This record gives sequence, structure tokens and C-alpha cells, in this order.
Amino acid sequence: MHQSFAPHTIDLRITTGTNHTMLPGLESDRLLLRPRSLADLDAIVSMNADPQVMKHIAAVGDPAMKRDAVAARSFNHVGRGLGYWSVFAKAEPDAFLGYVGLIPDGDAAEDVQLSYRFTVANWGQGYARETAARLLRHGFETLALASVAVTTHPLNLASLRLAERLGFQPAPMDPTILIGDPAVIATRFRLTGEAWRGLNPPAA
Repeated sequence: MHQSFAPHTIDLRITTGTNHTMLPGLESDRLLLRPRSLADLDAIVSMNADPQVMKHIAAVGDPAMKRDAVAARSFNHVGRGLGYWSVFAKAEPDAFLGYVGLIPDGDAAEDVQLSYRFTVANWGQGYARETAARLLRHGFETLALASVAVTTHPLNLASLRLAERLGFQPAPMDPTILIGDPAVIATRFRLTGEAWRGLNPPAA
């Protein structure tokens, strides 16, 4: 599978707190991926309060989805090049669509997972696939990640299809990794850098 989304990097960076390590701003054909800032938190918390968005993730009102908890985990790993990017359309660059992220996947430093979430109004437009593909390119080409995981609910059909379209392969389930309300064992996928390069050969 060859992704058609244009891999550009733009000069758009932020600092977080006193940490001067920066995440790069990225772009795809239609979208801008801006490193998450404190100004994005209200939009994220509003999205996390939508029952449709949270259906396969967690209970609405879960303390982990509140502003303080989101802020606390948003910038912890930028020194490793990991974190979250807020997504905006090039045609409407001030309207928050959702986010994507490359974040730790457990305790091992080399384990990373792809995260994504979009407002309901922006479902069905291919934004998750476009931004996920762009972020995977950044992860494998720029960060030289060995592999990336996806964790999702076994009934989240859209997420399952997205993982498959991006080239992820099923990975062993871990009974300690739960998702949803009521909680169930999460479905896991993994994509190696080697497999990604096979699916995304350099342009001739």
C-alpha cells in the first residue's frame, strides 16, 4: 500500500513550559498538524465530553479526560520527540478538527503507540487516515522508530479498518490493557518500520 498524502514539514513550532525541546509542525495534503498547545485544551476537553466520541474509549466524565489530566500528560515526552498534534484544515486553519499523537506504549522507552481522535462533525472525511499516515512517516523517517502500536476497542470498527488500511498487523492482546466503559481487553496492532518502508517506497 502506498500512501498518497504529501509528506511536508512546515516551520511551525512551540515550546512547552521550560522545556525548549520542540515538536515539529507537520502538514499533509489537506491538513495542518500543529504541536499541541495549552490553547487547544478547551477544544480537546469538549471533544472528550461527547458520548459519541467516547463510546469506545472511556466513560464521559472520566477524570482522565478532564482538563487537568489532559494538560498533565500532554507535554511529558516532547524531549523524546513524542507528543500530540492538533489537527486543522488548511482551508480553515483556526477550526480544531481533532488530534493525533505518538505517545509512550508502556514503560519501555522504545515502545510507542499511535493515538487519534476527531470530533464527530469531522468523521467520515478521511482525516484520521491522512494525519495518521503523515505522523507514521514522521515516526519512521525522522524519529527512526522500530515499530508503532495501535490500541483500540474490539467493537470500534472504524478504528479497526483504519489500522488495517495503514498496514498494521494484529498483535498479542494483553489482559492488563483495558479500554471502554464497561472495560474490555483492548485489541492491539503493530506496524514495524521495515513493513512501513515496504508499503511506502521512496518516490522515484
